Amino acid sequence: MTLADSRPIGIDNLAINSDSDALLHCGRAAELIFVGQFEDARGSLGTLWRGVGVRPPLEAFSPSVAAEVLLQCGALSGYVGSSQHLGGAQEAAKDLLSEALRIFETCGDSRKAAEARYELGICYWRLGALDEAQLILAEALKGLAESDLELRAKILIRQTVVEISAHRYYEAWEMLKQAEPVFAFAGDALKGRWHNQKALVLLQLITTESRGGYADRAIIEFTAAIVHYEQAGHERFCGNSQNNLAFLLYKSGRFAEAHEHLDRAREIFVRLKDPGNVAQVDETRARVLTAEGRFAEAKKVVAGAVAALREGGEQALLADALTVRGIVESRLGAHDESVATLREATDAGEYAGALESAGHAALALLEEHGEARLSADEVYETYRRADSLLSRTQDAEDVARLRACARLVIGRFADVPLPEDFSLPRAVREYEARFVEQALVEESGSVSRAARRLGVKHQSLAHMLQHRHKGLLSARTPVVRRRRSIIRLSHGRDRARYETPPAVRPVAILQVEDNRLVADAVRETLELEGWRVQTCADGANGLRRLESDDHFDLLILDYDLPGVGGLELALRSKQLPHRRDTPVVLFSASDHAAEARLVGVDAFLKKPEGLASLVETITSLLACAD
Repeated sequence: MTLADSRPIGIDNLAINSDSDALLHCGRAAELIFVGQFEDARGSLGTLWRGVGVRPPLEAFSPSVAAEVLLQCGALSGYVGSSQHLGGAQEAAKDLLSEALRIFETCGDSRKAAEARYELGICYWRLGALDEAQLILAEALKGLAESDLELRAKILIRQTVVEISAHRYYEAWEMLKQAEPVFAFAGDALKGRWHNQKALVLLQLITTESRGGYADRAIIEFTAAIVHYEQAGHERFCGNSQNNLAFLLYKSGRFAEAHEHLDRAREIFVRLKDPGNVAQVDETRARVLTAEGRFAEAKKVVAGAVAALREGGEQALLADALTVRGIVESRLGAHDESVATLREATDAGEYAGALESAGHAALALLEEHGEARLSADEVYETYRRADSLLSRTQDAEDVARLRACARLVIGRFADVPLPEDFSLPRAVREYEARFVEQALVEESGSVSRAARRLGVKHQSLAHMLQHRHKGLLSARTPVVRRRRSIIRLSHGRDRARYETPPAVRPVAILQVEDNRLVADAVRETLELEGWRVQTCADGANGLRRLESDDHFDLLILDYDLPGVGGLELALRSKQLPHRRDTPVVLFSASDHAAEARLVGVDAFLKKPEGLASLVETITSLLACAD
């Protein structure tokens, strides 16, 4: 369907020629848009509606009423364009909304200007421009009176949607908690959205941090959202919550209940003539059927979803559905079809900019076919692609799947089964050592020339030899003492002497982290540096280790811990005479840098991006401690 095809067919287009009539019909359309009844909203606008993104006739209206018409036509264009997957709809909607905003500002109507910014922010969010969306929504709140609770609640909800899309889940949760007084006085539709957003944040935390304890709470929040949506007659959002709840139940192994909610969701979307959401429900059902081992049924269901999404041109959603179809085909023994489908899914996701969807498809291709039906080179290239596509993932399940596929890659190249005691960091270290040794041999032991051949700095290669590959030190050219120091010493000082450094014990680090995947990743990273890491999974055990006489050169603490939190552990360590000078690194997925400084934390790092700079941070802190 194109924008020109989006005009309503068979709707009695009422002639609207006066300011009062236009405001009446725009007000009714706004109510219908809010509850997701887009067809009825188009009918309510009558002759004002000329299609998605098409500028309405404004000659008969005053400026403020013309702006209201633009606002409702722009908002409806964005929603219809998203629902029916119309290319260019969001840009066209933005043009209408921007014109409405300019007129409202000229008229001095700050409340309506805030409403226009709210709708604009939604358009930017749909386009994936998350930073722009958040800025516009923040500006909308600034121009809004404290007493305007309904619009304030709508904007707050949309801000949390943007935060979730940007993977800032703790920030979204804090917004929702702080907004609770606003929603206490809201109607059912807004309360439904508030509960739904809380459930979505919890669902993301379950996925990204393996916090399974949040599942029951998320189910409660989804159920509360559904109840409020039903009370408000907000069918489309009720259907979305039913689908989300079904997905959570499927992840929890409660398949029968998942099917019940999928039945209700599908019934709603069929009644609303919303093929995009019907396809998403069918994709979820195919996942459930696959988990139950009902592959033939899953194939039939997902085929319909793929056809609908392909027709609608929604590439990101199509990538997810194709991934499910590829897995089902593999389980049914249609291996050639499965390989082709999963490759198409990867390409479709990457083309649409849905990198995580593309990465999941690539992982599925490795998991289903990497052992036997892909060549070693294909396995390697597919893994590299998956690793690149998921480089910013915070999903603990994604990380675990990537690690498993890395083992598969190494196993294929080694051409032998992986032993029971296999360690990926050790295997990578051994693989690295082969290249280091080869470069040293080819360059007659010269570290400088070997470093250039390897494409690293001299200092980096020297560090590898001293810490990771001490067995190769004999392959380097012996270090010859210079006849004259390249550093000129001031008169009156003794000449520097070359001495053999005394033996030192390995750096000892205490890590307190309750997320096993994060803890393993940190420990393996630091052990590659030759450091010794001891890990505690909760604050109480961490406190006992701090109060013990064990020697630790550095502490790594997670902010959010069971029992005693990371901030309290940091504070207690600074109060203990034998720990007060021990450097402390605090990790958190949210920004707690200011709190960390107050208790004397030496370095604050955010998850997950802070992991990349952890070694550098620790090296700097240990140097300062020396």
